[in-house]
Amino acid sequence: MEELQFRISPKQLKRMIILETGSIGCLFVPVWSGGHNGILTVMLSMIGSLIYGSILMAIGRTDGGFFAITENSMHGFLWRFTWFVYVLRFAIRGAWMLSYMEYLIRETLYKGSSFMILLPLLLVCGYAGMRNLEGRARFVELLFWWVIIPLVLLFLVGLWKADFSCVLPREPIQIKELLWGDYRLMALFLPVELILFRMSALEGSDRTAWLTGLRGILYSGLWLLLVYVVTVGIIGPSWGHNSLLGVTDAMELITIKGGGLERLDILMILFWLVGGIVTLSAYIFQGQQLLRRIAPFEGRNGIATIWMCLGILVIYFCFSTAEQWSAWYLKYACVIDFPLSIGLPVIIWLIYRIKRKKKGLVWKENQEKPIKEFCLCFLIISLMSGMSGCRNPVSLEDRTYVEELHVAQEENGYEFRCVLAYMDDKSKAYMNTDMQEQSTEKSSENDSKEGEYTMIAETIEDINREYERYTGGTLDYSHLQGIYLEKELYEPEKAGEVLENIREETQAVLSTPIYQENLPVGEQENETLGDWLKNKSH
Repeated sequence: MEELQFRISPKQLKRMIILETGSIGCLFVPVWSGGHNGILTVMLSMIGSLIYGSILMAIGRTDGGFFAITENSMHGFLWRFTWFVYVLRFAIRGAWMLSYMEYLIRETLYKGSSFMILLPLLLVCGYAGMRNLEGRARFVELLFWWVIIPLVLLFLVGLWKADFSCVLPREPIQIKELLWGDYRLMALFLPVELILFRMSALEGSDRTAWLTGLRGILYSGLWLLLVYVVTVGIIGPSWGHNSLLGVTDAMELITIKGGGLERLDILMILFWLVGGIVTLSAYIFQGQQLLRRIAPFEGRNGIATIWMCLGILVIYFCFSTAEQWSAWYLKYACVIDFPLSIGLPVIIWLIYRIKRKKKGLVWKENQEKPIKEFCLCFLIISLMSGMSGCRNPVSLEDRTYVEELHVAQEENGYEFRCVLAYMDDKSKAYMNTDMQEQSTEKSSENDSKEGEYTMIAETIEDINREYERYTGGTLDYSHLQGIYLEKELYEPEKAGEVLENIREETQAVLSTPIYQENLPVGEQENETLGDWLKNKSH
């Protein structure tokens, strides 16, 4: 098998641990830390992860590796059943990651069909998971700095904006709650379990392997700590502990005010998605390796990979939303997955120590099949069909860009006045005819002027829905330069609800400035949409 044919260097192993543990795990650290003593929980989890990794490294380095001691100390049915348990657990983790990555893409990048997100993700991850161990190590080494450097620099820059009083303990420390939070965060270190299957392929002495693994785990913990401090320091503990997108929300507030020339947070999310693909492909890779040992997939890693991807896709549909997946997976990880991740190897190691039977293993050589080229062509065709307009996506010509949004309080809702920066021909025609009539009926005081759309409604969703109904286009707020509130509404307690609705329905960047209507520029407060939502969450 590949574990004897290929070797990886200590540097490669360390980078694999950092990238696989920190990519998806960091996105959940504010949510799963919980309470107002979260920073202590994160720091304590770093200590627990070092102990956890030390046990796994010791077992994985024993007499030929974890594969050898398992298959030499157990009967055929038992060790095959053990590998099946690992495959099932890896598939569940993969489905959870897939649900979150799909949710992240839908909320930030693409609101189209779910299958147009799921299929390319699985194809890319499946293709990356078909490499051998050495090829995978080189793949991660190639992507490591491309992913880590932009994200680390972004969060280091974000330290200047973080309010450190938000991350310091503000309540009496309860040992029970602190330990439970530490145990809960250990679920984020579960990718460290993959070192069980890699330690036997690691070059160098046992001491080198030990130090390499510990450094990788420590750096992963420091990365989680940095993300937690910046995220909670910027958006506050209430927001950070209750939002699945808290980390990406904080990223928006680090970027240039008003979004700048481009949305920098979108670029960083793309980097983060690459890291998520690395982690998901790691579980697919290890799952297909175990499937090849269970079933007669000699030299057919492509077939085993397809089965692994299908298993992940089937499990993915067990829950309909990322929120449901996150809530369920946290309970599952604490009750079942994490105990199994350390309990199974320890039991197998004890059985091996008791029996001490030295049985030779027959390692079967891998024969490459042209399945990789087929999957690559299928991926290209899928992406081309998604970008060709076959699924009637909204084109640039169908969008009307909103440059400014003015909000005023009315008896039966809010008056929204959109200053439009660009309109397609159909929208211009509507503005000159029907829109004027509709606006006159719905706004008795302010008529829509040229280049503006005014309407009284309870939520901004009503405006977006009506505009799309009459024009066939959509109002696009991605280039919104500012939100203007009337003087009576210019307080977080009064405007918090409408601003939260605007954020939810328009996906306006959190760094969008908030201005008071009719106030000179020099007297305006330097506050953003994120600042107002943070104050409201308090």
